[in-house]
Amino acid sequence: MSRPSDKQTLIADYAAGIIDADALGELERSLRVDAEFRRAFIEYLNLDSALSDLAALSDAEFDAINSEHAPTPEPHVVVPRSAWQPFGVLAGLAAAVLLVVGIVWFKPTAEPPSTAAAVTVEVISLDAAQLAGVDQTVRVGDWIEWNRIRLESGAIQVRLDNGVVLDLSGPLDGTLESSMRLRLAHGRLNADVGESGQGFTVVTDHGEIIDLGTRFGVDVSDDEASVAVFDGEVKVDSHGNSKIGRPLNVFEGEGVRLRKGRKPRRLSAVWLSQGPFSLSASNASSIVLNVTDNAATDGFHRFYGILSGGMREGTIAYTTHASTPRPDVVWRAAEGEEFPAELLGADVVCPFHVDRQEQSLTISLQLAGSADVYVMHDRRRQPAAWLQNGFQKTEWTLRSGPWRPVSPLAQGIEPDQAGDLYVQYSVWKKRVDAASNVELGPPQTDGDRGNKAMYGIAVKGIPGL
Repeated sequence: MSRPSDKQTLIADYAAGIIDADALGELERSLRVDAEFRRAFIEYLNLDSALSDLAALSDAEFDAINSEHAPTPEPHVVVPRSAWQPFGVLAGLAAAVLLVVGIVWFKPTAEPPSTAAAVTVEVISLDAAQLAGVDQTVRVGDWIEWNRIRLESGAIQVRLDNGVVLDLSGPLDGTLESSMRLRLAHGRLNADVGESGQGFTVVTDHGEIIDLGTRFGVDVSDDEASVAVFDGEVKVDSHGNSKIGRPLNVFEGEGVRLRKGRKPRRLSAVWLSQGPFSLSASNASSIVLNVTDNAATDGFHRFYGILSGGMREGTIAYTTHASTPRPDVVWRAAEGEEFPAELLGADVVCPFHVDRQEQSLTISLQLAGSADVYVMHDRRRQPAAWLQNGFQKTEWTLRSGPWRPVSPLAQGIEPDQAGDLYVQYSVWKKRVDAASNVELGPPQTDGDRGNKAMYGIAVKGIPGL
Protein backbone atom coordinates (compact mmCIF):
# COMPACT_ATOMS: atom_id res chain seq x y z
CA MET A 1 0.00 0.00 0.00
CA SER A 2 1.35 3.47 -0.84
CA ARG A 3 1.63 6.07 1.88
CA PRO A 4 -0.98 8.89 1.70
CA SER A 5 1.63 11.34 0.38
CA ASP A 6 2.46 8.89 -2.42
CA LYS A 7 -1.20 8.64 -3.40
CA GLN A 8 -1.59 12.40 -3.41
CA THR A 9 1.33 12.60 -5.82
CA LEU A 10 -0.16 9.93 -8.09
CA ILE A 11 -3.45 11.81 -8.42
CA ALA A 12 -1.83 15.20 -8.85
CA ASP A 13 0.54 13.93 -11.54
CA TYR A 14 -2.33 12.21 -13.37
CA ALA A 15 -4.46 15.36 -13.35
CA ALA A 16 -1.50 17.40 -14.58
CA GLY A 17 -0.75 14.91 -17.39
CA ILE A 18 2.82 14.24 -16.23
CA ILE A 19 2.41 10.75 -14.76
CA ASP A 20 4.89 8.15 -16.02
CA ALA A 21 4.10 4.55 -16.99
CA ASP A 22 5.13 2.95 -13.67
CA ALA A 23 3.15 5.47 -11.64
CA LEU A 24 0.13 5.01 -13.92
CA GLY A 25 0.24 1.28 -13.23
CA GLU A 26 0.37 1.94 -9.48
CA LEU A 27 -2.55 4.37 -9.78
CA GLU A 28 -4.67 1.76 -11.61
CA ARG A 29 -3.88 -0.93 -9.02
CA SER A 30 -4.82 1.38 -6.15
CA LEU A 31 -8.08 2.38 -7.86
CA ARG A 32 -9.06 -1.27 -8.26
CA VAL A 33 -8.45 -2.35 -4.65
CA ASP A 34 -9.00 0.76 -2.51
CA ALA A 35 -12.55 2.15 -2.38
CA GLU A 36 -11.53 5.18 -0.28
CA PHE A 37 -8.81 6.01 -2.78
CA ARG A 38 -11.35 5.81 -5.65
CA ARG A 39 -13.65 8.26 -3.87
CA ALA A 40 -10.80 10.67 -3.20
CA PHE A 41 -9.59 10.36 -6.80
CA ILE A 42 -13.04 11.22 -8.22
CA GLU A 43 -13.48 14.04 -5.68
CA TYR A 44 -10.20 15.63 -6.72
CA LEU A 45 -10.91 15.39 -10.45
CA ASN A 46 -14.49 16.68 -10.05
CA LEU A 47 -13.28 19.74 -8.15
CA ASP A 48 -10.34 20.33 -10.48
CA SER A 49 -12.62 20.01 -13.50
CA ALA A 50 -15.13 22.49 -12.08
CA LEU A 51 -12.42 25.07 -11.57
CA SER A 52 -11.03 24.50 -15.08
CA ASP A 53 -14.45 24.96 -16.66
CA LEU A 54 -15.06 28.13 -14.68
CA ALA A 55 -11.70 29.57 -15.65
CA ALA A 56 -12.49 28.96 -19.33
CA LEU A 57 -15.68 31.05 -19.23
CA SER A 58 -15.75 34.54 -20.65
CA ASP A 59 -17.06 37.40 -18.48
CA ALA A 60 -20.32 37.39 -20.43
CA GLU A 61 -20.78 33.64 -20.01
CA PHE A 62 -20.04 33.88 -16.29
CA ASP A 63 -22.55 36.72 -15.85
CA ALA A 64 -25.18 34.82 -17.85
CA ILE A 65 -24.82 31.70 -15.74
CA ASN A 66 -24.76 33.69 -12.53
CA SER A 67 -27.90 35.65 -13.44
CA GLU A 68 -29.68 32.50 -14.57
CA HIS A 69 -29.27 30.94 -11.16
CA ALA A 70 -29.61 34.12 -9.09
CA PRO A 71 -33.38 33.84 -8.35
CA THR A 72 -32.97 30.44 -6.72
CA PRO A 73 -31.62 30.02 -3.17
CA GLU A 74 -27.95 29.28 -3.00
CA PRO A 75 -27.42 25.54 -2.72
CA HIS A 76 -25.78 24.10 0.33
CA VAL A 77 -22.65 22.48 -1.06
CA VAL A 78 -21.00 19.94 1.21
CA VAL A 79 -17.45 18.95 0.37
CA PRO A 80 -16.72 15.49 1.87
CA ARG A 81 -14.12 15.66 4.59
CA SER A 82 -10.86 14.01 3.71
CA ALA A 83 -7.79 13.07 5.69
CA TRP A 84 -5.70 14.42 2.82
CA GLN A 85 -5.11 17.96 4.04
CA PRO A 86 -3.24 19.21 0.92
CA PHE A 87 -6.59 19.05 -0.92
CA GLY A 88 -8.19 21.45 1.57
CA VAL A 89 -7.39 24.69 -0.25
CA LEU A 90 -8.64 23.31 -3.58
CA ALA A 91 -11.80 21.92 -1.97
CA GLY A 92 -12.62 25.18 -0.22
CA LEU A 93 -12.06 27.24 -3.35
CA ALA A 94 -14.15 24.87 -5.48
CA ALA A 95 -16.98 24.93 -2.92
CA ALA A 96 -17.05 28.71 -3.11
CA VAL A 97 -17.13 28.59 -6.88
CA LEU A 98 -20.03 26.15 -6.88
CA LEU A 99 -22.02 28.27 -4.42
CA VAL A 100 -21.82 31.21 -6.83
CA VAL A 101 -22.46 29.37 -10.07
CA GLY A 102 -24.96 26.82 -8.79
CA ILE A 103 -23.81 24.17 -11.27
CA VAL A 104 -21.62 21.11 -10.85
CA TRP A 105 -19.69 19.77 -13.84
CA PHE A 106 -18.76 16.10 -13.48
CA LYS A 107 -15.80 14.80 -15.47
CA PRO A 108 -14.51 11.56 -13.96
CA THR A 109 -11.45 11.44 -16.15
CA ALA A 110 -8.72 13.96 -16.87
CA GLU A 111 -6.81 14.43 -20.08
CA PRO A 112 -4.37 11.56 -20.53
CA PRO A 113 -0.62 11.93 -20.57
CA SER A 114 0.99 12.44 -23.94
CA THR A 115 2.71 9.06 -23.76
CA ALA A 116 1.39 5.76 -22.44
CA ALA A 117 2.96 2.40 -21.76
CA ALA A 118 1.82 -0.61 -23.74
CA VAL A 119 -0.94 -2.70 -22.15
CA THR A 120 -0.72 -6.50 -22.05
CA VAL A 121 -3.80 -8.15 -23.57
CA GLU A 122 -4.81 -11.75 -24.21
CA VAL A 123 -6.13 -12.61 -27.67
CA ILE A 124 -9.40 -14.54 -27.29
CA SER A 125 -10.56 -14.80 -30.90
CA LEU A 126 -9.65 -13.67 -34.41
CA ASP A 127 -11.82 -13.28 -37.49
CA ALA A 128 -9.72 -12.38 -40.55
CA ALA A 129 -8.12 -9.62 -38.50
CA GLN A 130 -5.57 -7.47 -40.33
CA LEU A 131 -3.49 -5.58 -37.76
CA ALA A 132 -1.12 -2.83 -38.85
CA GLY A 133 2.03 -2.00 -36.91
CA VAL A 134 2.26 -5.42 -35.20
CA ASP A 135 5.60 -7.13 -35.76
CA GLN A 136 4.54 -10.60 -34.67
CA THR A 137 2.08 -13.17 -35.99
CA VAL A 138 -0.91 -12.99 -33.68
CA ARG A 139 -2.71 -16.19 -32.68
CA VAL A 140 -5.55 -17.04 -30.33
CA GLY A 141 -4.15 -17.46 -26.83
CA ASP A 142 -1.23 -15.07 -27.39
CA TRP A 143 -0.43 -12.29 -24.95
CA ILE A 144 0.61 -9.15 -26.80
CA GLU A 145 1.71 -5.64 -25.83
CA TRP A 146 -0.70 -3.05 -27.21
CA ASN A 147 -0.75 0.70 -27.26
CA ARG A 148 -1.67 1.98 -30.72
CA ILE A 149 -4.40 -0.17 -32.28
CA ARG A 150 -4.81 -0.15 -36.05
CA LEU A 151 -7.21 -2.82 -37.23
CA GLU A 152 -7.49 -2.49 -40.99
CA SER A 153 -10.21 -5.14 -41.42
CA GLY A 154 -11.74 -8.15 -39.73
CA ALA A 155 -12.32 -8.50 -35.99
CA ILE A 156 -10.35 -9.35 -32.86
CA GLN A 157 -11.47 -10.04 -29.30
CA VAL A 158 -9.04 -9.38 -26.43
CA ARG A 159 -9.11 -9.53 -22.64
CA LEU A 160 -7.30 -6.90 -20.55
CA ASP A 161 -5.56 -7.69 -17.27
CA ASN A 162 -8.51 -6.26 -15.32
CA GLY A 163 -10.97 -8.66 -16.99
CA VAL A 164 -12.43 -6.17 -19.49
CA VAL A 165 -13.23 -7.93 -22.79
CA LEU A 166 -13.12 -5.86 -25.98
CA ASP A 167 -14.55 -6.88 -29.35
CA LEU A 168 -12.93 -4.68 -31.99
CA SER A 169 -14.13 -4.48 -35.61
CA GLY A 170 -12.12 -2.97 -38.44
CA PRO A 171 -11.43 -0.54 -39.85
CA LEU A 172 -10.55 0.84 -36.41
CA ASP A 173 -7.95 3.24 -35.09
CA GLY A 174 -7.39 3.79 -31.39
CA THR A 175 -4.95 3.95 -28.51
CA LEU A 176 -5.07 1.77 -25.42
CA GLU A 177 -3.71 4.33 -22.98
CA SER A 178 -4.11 2.00 -20.00
CA SER A 179 -6.16 -1.01 -18.98
CA MET A 180 -8.84 1.48 -17.85
CA ARG A 181 -8.84 3.88 -20.79
CA LEU A 182 -9.11 3.52 -24.56
CA ARG A 183 -9.07 6.46 -26.96
CA LEU A 184 -11.06 5.61 -30.09
CA ALA A 185 -10.44 7.78 -33.17
CA HIS A 186 -12.78 5.80 -35.42
CA GLY A 187 -14.24 2.32 -35.64
CA ARG A 188 -16.57 0.06 -33.69
CA LEU A 189 -16.09 -1.80 -30.42
CA ASN A 190 -18.14 -3.73 -27.88
CA ALA A 191 -17.02 -3.83 -24.26
CA ASP A 192 -17.97 -6.37 -21.60
CA VAL A 193 -16.82 -4.91 -18.29
CA GLY A 194 -16.77 -6.98 -15.11
CA GLU A 195 -16.65 -5.72 -11.54
CA SER A 196 -12.88 -5.25 -11.51
CA GLY A 197 -13.07 -3.14 -14.66
CA GLN A 198 -15.75 -0.71 -13.51
CA GLY A 199 -14.80 2.79 -14.55
CA PHE A 200 -13.33 1.66 -17.87
CA THR A 201 -13.55 4.67 -20.18
CA VAL A 202 -13.78 5.04 -23.95
CA VAL A 203 -12.68 8.51 -25.08
CA THR A 204 -13.72 9.96 -28.44
CA ASP A 205 -13.50 13.41 -30.00
CA HIS A 206 -17.22 13.80 -29.31
CA GLY A 207 -17.39 12.65 -25.72
CA GLU A 208 -16.42 10.10 -23.09
CA ILE A 209 -18.24 6.91 -22.14
CA ILE A 210 -17.55 5.80 -18.56
CA ASP A 211 -18.59 2.29 -17.60
CA LEU A 212 -20.62 1.71 -14.45
CA GLY A 213 -20.65 -2.09 -14.73
CA THR A 214 -22.10 -3.08 -18.08
CA ARG A 215 -21.94 -4.30 -21.67
CA PHE A 216 -22.01 -1.51 -24.21
CA GLY A 217 -21.02 -0.69 -27.78
CA VAL A 218 -19.43 2.41 -29.34
CA ASP A 219 -19.22 3.31 -33.03
CA VAL A 220 -17.16 6.38 -33.96
CA SER A 221 -17.21 8.17 -37.31
CA ASP A 222 -15.89 11.58 -38.33
CA ASP A 223 -19.24 13.21 -37.58
CA GLU A 224 -20.35 11.59 -34.32
CA ALA A 225 -20.07 8.75 -31.84
CA SER A 226 -22.95 6.33 -31.23
CA VAL A 227 -23.35 4.55 -27.89
CA ALA A 228 -25.70 1.65 -27.09
CA VAL A 229 -26.04 -0.07 -23.71
CA PHE A 230 -26.98 -3.76 -23.62
CA ASP A 231 -26.68 -4.46 -19.91
CA GLY A 232 -26.16 -2.20 -16.91
CA GLU A 233 -25.33 1.49 -17.22
CA VAL A 234 -22.78 3.97 -18.56
CA LYS A 235 -22.18 7.66 -17.96
CA VAL A 236 -21.79 9.81 -21.07
CA ASP A 237 -20.06 13.17 -21.06
CA SER A 238 -20.32 15.11 -24.32
CA HIS A 239 -17.12 17.06 -25.05
CA GLY A 240 -17.51 20.79 -25.26
CA ASN A 241 -20.89 20.50 -23.55
CA SER A 242 -20.06 21.47 -19.97
CA LYS A 243 -22.41 24.47 -20.00
CA ILE A 244 -25.37 22.46 -21.35
CA GLY A 245 -25.75 20.12 -18.40
CA ARG A 246 -24.39 17.29 -16.36
CA PRO A 247 -23.22 13.98 -17.82
CA LEU A 248 -26.01 11.66 -18.90
CA ASN A 249 -26.62 8.20 -17.45
CA VAL A 250 -27.57 5.74 -20.20
CA PHE A 251 -29.20 2.45 -19.20
CA GLU A 252 -29.85 -0.98 -20.68
CA GLY A 253 -31.82 -0.77 -23.92
CA GLU A 254 -30.89 2.89 -24.46
CA GLY A 255 -28.66 4.57 -27.02
CA VAL A 256 -27.36 8.09 -27.67
CA ARG A 257 -25.56 9.97 -30.42
CA LEU A 258 -22.73 12.30 -29.43
CA ARG A 259 -21.46 15.25 -31.40
CA LYS A 260 -18.89 17.60 -29.94
CA GLY A 261 -20.44 20.68 -28.36
CA ARG A 262 -24.01 19.38 -28.64
CA LYS A 263 -26.42 17.79 -26.24
CA PRO A 264 -26.58 13.97 -26.59
CA ARG A 265 -29.45 12.84 -28.81
CA ARG A 266 -31.42 9.65 -28.88
CA LEU A 267 -30.13 6.82 -31.06
CA SER A 268 -33.46 5.33 -32.12
CA ALA A 269 -32.22 2.29 -34.08
CA VAL A 270 -29.25 0.02 -33.44
CA TRP A 271 -28.02 -2.83 -35.64
CA LEU A 272 -27.34 -5.85 -33.44
CA SER A 273 -25.47 -9.13 -33.64
CA GLN A 274 -27.12 -12.44 -32.78
CA GLY A 275 -26.55 -14.11 -29.42
CA PRO A 276 -25.82 -11.75 -26.53
CA PHE A 277 -26.69 -8.35 -27.93
CA SER A 278 -23.74 -6.40 -29.31
CA LEU A 279 -23.32 -3.49 -31.71
CA SER A 280 -23.05 -4.51 -35.36
CA ALA A 281 -22.48 -2.63 -38.59
CA SER A 282 -25.54 -1.71 -40.61
CA ASN A 283 -25.89 -4.40 -43.25
CA ALA A 284 -26.10 -3.30 -46.87
CA SER A 285 -28.43 -6.24 -47.53
CA SER A 286 -30.86 -5.18 -44.80
CA ILE A 287 -34.25 -4.11 -46.10
CA VAL A 288 -34.83 -1.98 -42.96
CA LEU A 289 -32.93 1.31 -43.14
CA ASN A 290 -34.17 2.93 -39.95
CA VAL A 291 -36.82 2.75 -37.24
CA THR A 292 -38.33 5.80 -35.55
CA ASP A 293 -41.41 6.58 -33.48
CA ASN A 294 -43.46 9.49 -32.19
CA ALA A 295 -42.14 9.35 -28.62
CA ALA A 296 -41.02 12.62 -27.06
CA THR A 297 -37.24 12.72 -27.39
CA ASP A 298 -36.42 14.74 -24.28
CA GLY A 299 -35.04 12.27 -21.76
CA PHE A 300 -36.14 9.25 -23.84
CA HIS A 301 -33.27 7.16 -25.21
CA ARG A 302 -34.56 3.65 -25.91
CA PHE A 303 -33.46 2.05 -29.16
CA TYR A 304 -35.09 -0.39 -31.55
CA GLY A 305 -32.81 -3.33 -32.25
CA ILE A 306 -32.40 -4.48 -35.86
CA LEU A 307 -31.13 -8.00 -36.56
CA SER A 308 -30.38 -8.08 -40.28
CA GLY A 309 -31.62 -11.39 -41.72
CA GLY A 310 -31.94 -12.68 -38.17
CA MET A 311 -35.45 -14.18 -38.07
CA ARG A 312 -35.24 -17.81 -37.01
CA GLU A 313 -35.91 -20.15 -34.12
CA GLY A 314 -34.41 -18.62 -30.97
CA THR A 315 -34.08 -14.98 -32.09
CA ILE A 316 -34.49 -12.45 -29.27
CA ALA A 317 -37.86 -10.72 -29.48
CA TYR A 318 -37.46 -7.43 -27.53
CA THR A 319 -34.71 -4.98 -26.63
CA THR A 320 -35.91 -4.12 -23.11
CA HIS A 321 -36.22 -6.72 -20.41
CA ALA A 322 -35.58 -5.06 -17.06
CA SER A 323 -37.27 -7.78 -14.98
CA THR A 324 -39.68 -9.36 -17.40
CA PRO A 325 -39.26 -10.47 -20.07
CA ARG A 326 -35.92 -12.06 -19.35
CA PRO A 327 -33.00 -11.72 -21.78
CA ASP A 328 -33.83 -15.14 -23.20
CA VAL A 329 -37.38 -14.34 -24.33
CA VAL A 330 -37.14 -15.44 -27.95
CA TRP A 331 -39.25 -16.29 -30.98
CA ARG A 332 -40.15 -19.96 -31.42
CA ALA A 333 -42.41 -21.97 -33.69
CA ALA A 334 -45.76 -23.11 -32.33
CA GLU A 335 -45.36 -26.24 -30.24
CA GLY A 336 -45.01 -29.29 -32.46
CA GLU A 337 -44.66 -27.24 -35.67
CA GLU A 338 -41.82 -26.06 -37.90
CA PHE A 339 -40.77 -22.43 -37.94
CA PRO A 340 -42.60 -20.76 -40.88
CA ALA A 341 -40.23 -20.95 -43.86
CA GLU A 342 -41.43 -17.62 -45.27
CA LEU A 343 -40.25 -15.82 -42.15
CA LEU A 344 -36.77 -17.31 -42.08
CA GLY A 345 -34.06 -14.76 -42.89
CA ALA A 346 -36.30 -11.72 -42.44
CA ASP A 347 -34.93 -8.63 -40.71
CA VAL A 348 -36.09 -8.62 -37.10
CA VAL A 349 -37.06 -5.33 -35.48
CA CYS A 350 -36.99 -5.65 -31.68
CA PRO A 351 -39.39 -3.17 -30.04
CA PHE A 352 -39.63 -2.24 -26.36
CA HIS A 353 -41.82 -4.64 -24.45
CA VAL A 354 -42.61 -1.89 -21.95
CA ASP A 355 -44.65 -0.19 -24.72
CA ARG A 356 -47.24 -2.97 -24.64
CA GLN A 357 -49.91 -0.73 -23.06
CA GLU A 358 -49.28 2.39 -25.15
CA GLN A 359 -52.39 3.79 -26.86
CA SER A 360 -50.83 6.57 -28.96
CA LEU A 361 -47.60 4.98 -30.20
CA THR A 362 -46.68 5.10 -33.89
CA ILE A 363 -43.65 3.16 -35.16
CA SER A 364 -42.25 4.06 -38.58
CA LEU A 365 -40.18 1.59 -40.59
CA GLN A 366 -38.03 3.06 -43.36
CA LEU A 367 -37.64 0.39 -46.05
CA ALA A 368 -35.05 0.25 -48.82
CA GLY A 369 -37.32 -1.49 -51.32
CA SER A 370 -40.25 -3.83 -51.83
CA ALA A 371 -40.90 -6.09 -48.88
CA ASP A 372 -43.35 -8.08 -46.83
CA VAL A 373 -43.91 -6.60 -43.37
CA TYR A 374 -44.98 -9.01 -40.63
CA VAL A 375 -46.56 -8.18 -37.30
CA MET A 376 -46.73 -10.84 -34.57
CA HIS A 377 -49.84 -10.08 -32.52
CA ASP A 378 -50.73 -11.49 -29.08
CA ARG A 379 -53.71 -13.75 -29.78
CA ARG A 380 -55.34 -12.68 -26.50
CA ARG A 381 -55.69 -9.13 -27.80
CA GLN A 382 -58.43 -7.80 -30.04
CA PRO A 383 -56.66 -6.72 -33.27
CA ALA A 384 -56.53 -2.94 -33.62
CA ALA A 385 -58.16 -1.22 -36.60
CA TRP A 386 -54.77 -0.31 -38.15
CA LEU A 387 -53.82 -3.99 -38.14
CA GLN A 388 -57.13 -5.32 -39.47
CA ASN A 389 -57.41 -2.69 -42.20
CA GLY A 390 -53.79 -2.63 -43.39
CA PHE A 391 -52.64 -6.25 -42.94
CA GLN A 392 -53.85 -9.73 -43.75
CA LYS A 393 -53.92 -12.45 -41.14
CA THR A 394 -51.91 -15.52 -42.16
CA GLU A 395 -52.35 -19.12 -41.07
CA TRP A 396 -49.07 -19.12 -39.14
CA THR A 397 -48.58 -18.81 -35.41
CA LEU A 398 -45.49 -18.10 -33.36
CA ARG A 399 -44.78 -17.95 -29.65
CA SER A 400 -42.39 -15.99 -27.44
CA GLY A 401 -40.84 -17.08 -24.20
CA PRO A 402 -40.18 -18.64 -21.86
CA TRP A 403 -41.79 -16.15 -19.49
CA ARG A 404 -41.46 -16.11 -15.74
CA PRO A 405 -44.42 -17.56 -13.82
CA VAL A 406 -44.46 -14.40 -11.66
CA SER A 407 -44.97 -12.17 -14.70
CA PRO A 408 -48.49 -10.69 -14.95
CA LEU A 409 -48.19 -11.42 -18.66
CA ALA A 410 -48.14 -15.16 -17.92
CA GLN A 411 -51.45 -15.21 -16.04
CA GLY A 412 -53.81 -17.80 -17.48
CA ILE A 413 -51.19 -19.36 -19.78
CA GLU A 414 -50.91 -23.15 -19.68
CA PRO A 415 -47.32 -24.45 -19.60
CA ASP A 416 -46.02 -26.45 -22.53
CA GLN A 417 -44.78 -30.04 -22.27
CA ALA A 418 -41.48 -28.84 -20.82
CA GLY A 419 -43.30 -26.78 -18.19
CA ASP A 420 -42.39 -23.41 -19.78
CA LEU A 421 -44.76 -20.51 -20.36
CA TYR A 422 -45.10 -19.07 -23.87
CA VAL A 423 -47.30 -16.31 -25.30
CA GLN A 424 -49.04 -17.29 -28.56
CA TYR A 425 -49.09 -14.89 -31.52
CA SER A 426 -50.96 -14.69 -34.79
CA VAL A 427 -48.90 -13.49 -37.77
CA TRP A 428 -50.18 -10.64 -39.96
CA LYS A 429 -48.68 -9.62 -43.31
CA LYS A 430 -48.56 -6.54 -45.53
CA ARG A 431 -47.00 -6.32 -49.01
CA VAL A 432 -45.05 -3.11 -49.79
CA ASP A 433 -44.23 -2.66 -53.49
CA ALA A 434 -41.48 -0.02 -53.29
CA ALA A 435 -39.14 1.79 -50.95
CA SER A 436 -41.27 3.69 -48.46
CA ASN A 437 -42.08 4.36 -44.82
CA VAL A 438 -44.53 1.95 -43.21
CA GLU A 439 -46.33 3.06 -40.07
CA LEU A 440 -47.49 0.69 -37.34
CA GLY A 441 -50.03 1.79 -34.75
CA PRO A 442 -50.32 1.34 -30.98
CA PRO A 443 -50.41 -2.11 -29.38
CA GLN A 444 -53.35 -1.25 -27.16
CA THR A 445 -56.59 0.47 -28.08
CA ASP A 446 -59.49 1.78 -26.02
CA GLY A 447 -61.23 -1.01 -24.15
CA ASP A 448 -58.27 -3.37 -24.45
CA ARG A 449 -57.11 -3.87 -20.88
CA GLY A 450 -54.93 -6.34 -19.05
CA ASN A 451 -51.36 -7.49 -19.45
CA LYS A 452 -50.80 -8.56 -23.03
CA ALA A 453 -47.55 -8.77 -24.97
CA MET A 454 -46.13 -6.03 -27.19
CA TYR A 455 -46.33 -6.98 -30.86
CA GLY A 456 -43.28 -8.20 -32.74
CA ILE A 457 -41.99 -7.02 -36.13
CA ALA A 458 -40.19 -8.69 -39.05
CA VAL A 459 -39.51 -7.44 -42.59
CA LYS A 460 -38.38 -9.53 -45.58
CA GLY A 461 -37.28 -8.06 -48.88
CA ILE A 462 -38.75 -9.32 -52.15
CA PRO A 463 -36.01 -9.76 -54.78
CA GLY A 464 -36.90 -8.53 -58.27
CA LEU A 465 -40.19 -6.90 -57.35
